[in-house]
Amino acid sequence: MHGKEREDMSVQTSAYATDTLPADVDVVVIGGGAAGLNGALMLARSRRSVVVIDSGTLRNAPGEAMHGFIVLDGTPPPELLRRGREQVRQYGGRVVFGKVISAEPAAPSAEGDLRFSVTLPTARR
Repeated sequence: MHGKEREDMSVQTSAYATDTLPADVDVVVIGGGAAGLNGALMLARSRRSVVVIDSGTLRNAPGEAMHGFIVLDGTPPPELLRRGREQVRQYGGRVVFGKVISAEPAAPSAEGDLRFSVTLPTARR
């Protein structure tokens, strides 16, 4: 499926608590689906500062349950995402409700680390 058909299948998750958007972090994960949350969890567990920015739009809207996902087979997608956000936060990660408009290179840090900034409709970081 593509185009209009795909757009019609997307739905918004129910509202969830959003964290404040920090000015500087080690990693910004764009998208809070299973893969984005898992990546953020591993980074947070590795003591990296991480923020997940997610619009809340489910990519698997027609699915009633997750299948083939070890120990969580049959779990409804919204429940998996709720648990994922909770786990990321348990390790110090943040989850921000929002949509990234752009990501652009920024000046390197004083140590020479490559940096970038992301733009959201209401803030630029």
